[in-house]
Amino acid sequence: MRTFNVKSQLWKWLYPGIKIKRYLLLVILGIILLIGGLFFCFNIKNFLLIKGNLRAVFNYSDILINILGVILGVIGVGLITLGIRNLNRSIFRTIVPQQVDKISELIYQKTRLSKGPKIVVIGGGTGLYVLLRGLKSFTNHITAVVTVFDTGGSSGRLRKELGVLPPGDIRNCLVALATVEPLMEKLFQYRFTNGSLEGHNFGNLFITAMSEVSGDFISAIEKSSEILAIQGKVLPSSLENITLSAKMKDGEIVKGETEITHSGKIIDKVYLEPSPVLPLPETLKALEQAEAIILGPGSLYTSIICNLLVKGISKAIGESKAIKIYICNIMTQSGETDHYTVSQHLKELEKYLGVNCIDYIIVNTAEIDNELKERYAKEGAYQVVVDRSEILKMGVELISKKLWYNQNLARHDPDKLAQIIIDLISERKG
Repeated sequence: MRTFNVKSQLWKWLYPGIKIKRYLLLVILGIILLIGGLFFCFNIKNFLLIKGNLRAVFNYSDILINILGVILGVIGVGLITLGIRNLNRSIFRTIVPQQVDKISELIYQKTRLSKGPKIVVIGGGTGLYVLLRGLKSFTNHITAVVTVFDTGGSSGRLRKELGVLPPGDIRNCLVALATVEPLMEKLFQYRFTNGSLEGHNFGNLFITAMSEVSGDFISAIEKSSEILAIQGKVLPSSLENITLSAKMKDGEIVKGETEITHSGKIIDKVYLEPSPVLPLPETLKALEQAEAIILGPGSLYTSIICNLLVKGISKAIGESKAIKIYICNIMTQSGETDHYTVSQHLKELEKYLGVNCIDYIIVNTAEIDNELKERYAKEGAYQVVVDRSEILKMGVELISKKLWYNQNLARHDPDKLAQIIIDLISERKG
């Protein structure tokens, strides 16, 4: 049966209209001429029995025979080259019709990216989206471990109404790592503005529907990854339907990611319910094999620390030989990190991760403009103060660069951020 299937597949290459046979025949003809030319050049009378009249012609002039051999060989090589070139174009025109003229560049990029470092990024939200867009230019060995504790917006509604894991942060990471046309990215990010679907994101609905069709959330992510042709892998921090809760400084317990940030109170600690929450084996394996583990940028408690609460993840990070990097947000976040300095961000992170686990902390030193400051101040957010002396006391190497680049938002420059990380990995390798 296997032999029959192989023969059937081979015969399909000879179907009319796919422009394969003509170029295949051209290659075969070129090979025949090339072999003939080589035989002439190397004096075939020593290898073949040639009858009288042919022997007489061959002996007439060795120079003439050699010239004829060279001509045949050159024509043969030309036909082989032309045939192979057109064979490739015919195949690629069918498989990737819109990128047939970029095949060499695509092959080069794929080869270069396949040699890139293994990086695990932990977080969620727009901060992670920005970082992933930068990193995918350097490697395709990226694993994004993403929070699935959202209770607000489209993701929260889908979680409450259908009982699925919130897909919002997963969708953002898939789009960030996508290599498809921009139209597909726009489609996945499209948000309905009226009707019963108002507020819902197409990508969220797609992943939810794919979960039903494929049978589980992981399969839905894998299928969506194939459709978007992502560079790397996106994993939820857990597959359990759990709640992120927080104990406030005044002792009040607040449950739910959105509810925590909107409580208006100071967070004492966060935890998951029910507990313990188990991670995916793929996540632990990725952390073990990583050359770099990146935490942030993103909401300190509800995007980063919440992932560290999953059993085994903090331990795996601590035991990993990878360099550990924390990327601090440019702005504080109302309801989470009000008036936090950089060292306070780091101290909170160490409560859940362990002291002396972080090797480097990356901070932005570019001063954002006054107009943007005022906009953020209305939302209770301010530029994070870099308290250099306190950071150095903690034994973490500080990397301070001008990383703000978006005039309308306080976002990191994805390319600069990625380059810093790649340089740190290269330095470690020596």
